[in-house]
Amino acid sequence: MKRNTNFILREIAGENILVATGKAAEVFNGMITLNEVASFIWSNIDECKTLDKLIASILEKFDIDEETARKDVESFTTELIRMGMVVE
Repeated sequence: MKRNTNFILREIAGENILVATGKAAEVFNGMITLNEVASFIWSNIDECKTLDKLIASILEKFDIDEETARKDVESFTTELIRMGMVVE
């Protein structure tokens, strides 16, 4: 998995916001507010490359069980892929 470079993470007024730029801004009108875990996923998705590595990183960083982490990562990354923010 790899982030679409036309989306960038910015901190605005204390909130982590995913913002469309370039060509993505032509088709995606808006911003997405990310919580701490979602921001971590976004920031580490390129380095981890696979769901299993991403889940392992989350388990190291956050106090969460593996089943919940897996469900959340799969759901969030599926949505990112669907919206074109991440490519497989």
